[in-house]
Amino acid sequence: MTTLLAIWTDKLELTFNELVRPFEFLKILGFTILSLIGMRILVFYFQKKNIKATRTKLKLAMLLTLLISSYLYVDYSIKLVENVIVNRQFRNKIACKIKPSNGLANGTTAENLTIKEYQQIASMNWFPKLPIEATNIMYDYQYDGFLPDYFFSLTYDLPQEMKVDTINYTSGDFTRYQTFKLIDNKKRVTYNEGEH
Repeated sequence: MTTLLAIWTDKLELTFNELVRPFEFLKILGFTILSLIGMRILVFYFQKKNIKATRTKLKLAMLLTLLISSYLYVDYSIKLVENVIVNRQFRNKIACKIKPSNGLANGTTAENLTIKEYQQIASMNWFPKLPIEATNIMYDYQYDGFLPDYFFSLTYDLPQEMKVDTINYTSGDFTRYQTFKLIDNKKRVTYNEGEH
């Protein structure tokens, strides 16, 4: 299972969830402990029912281990197929576009994203959804870590005929605003939010 974990946690996954391997390894340990408890109960059952056949014991022990661990095997196998086999080039292409953000202690930034690339990144974060027509997408996300301070900036182009709302909202330390301007027959939308 640890091999599956190491393989499906690719560069893109680790960019947005650097603690995924330690947390998933703790899950593996938890399932292993459950397996050991299950084995102990099974041994007690064998003694109580006076089952001596080694083949029967082995079959039941394997079945129990498989049942307990099947969730992780299935989950990791699905992620391995999605991340490493089906979407490997796509995810590598995105990972190459992402750079560390300068500003607060942590963060990432990327430019010239397609809507499909942005949707993949947004699905791994809390980033806002964009219309399917969005092009030339750039984001910058900075955060402090332990403090609630963060800054998120998003710029993208839309066709000129699309409606875009302007936003100007402030509540305490939280701000959110959105503006747009016309550039080369497109609407360049700028969205910012943050808490300081």
